[in-house]
Amino acid sequence: MKATTLRSLRQWHQYIGVFLAPAILFFSFSGLIQVIGWQDARNPPPPGWVSAIAGIHKDQALPKPRPPAPSPDRKPPAAKAGGHDDDHDHGGFAPLKIFALLTAIGLFTTTLIGLTIALGTRAMRRKSLIALGLGVVVPIVLLVL
Repeated sequence: MKATTLRSLRQWHQYIGVFLAPAILFFSFSGLIQVIGWQDARNPPPPGWVSAIAGIHKDQALPKPRPPAPSPDRKPPAAKAGGHDDDHDHGGFAPLKIFALLTAIGLFTTTLIGLTIALGTRAMRRKSLIALGLGVVVPIVLLVL
């Protein structure tokens, strides 16, 4: 490949990467929370911000309020056929769950390293900061639409 083509590809790679970095950071962090299952905790319930980012991660929308937990004097709803619940919590840290946690941590870390490198390149810093700003603003605007 020609040197100018490679330079152009590196620039596009940098701008696209910096633009997507905020979303990658968000989804790797919220994915980590999903794998741990913190958003599904019932007693005590998770903080509101955990439910909010879990809803954005799973449904690409802010979550609707959960119905209140049944009071102790009310009869619980009938069990589902087959005796399985929808939580799919099989307990413990299965090997794939550990791998998913490591993937989320690795993705978050390497994205931060990439941002550090991208913003440390003086010749492209201004355009990278613009791309980073757009990468923060565009998803927020799309979320509230």
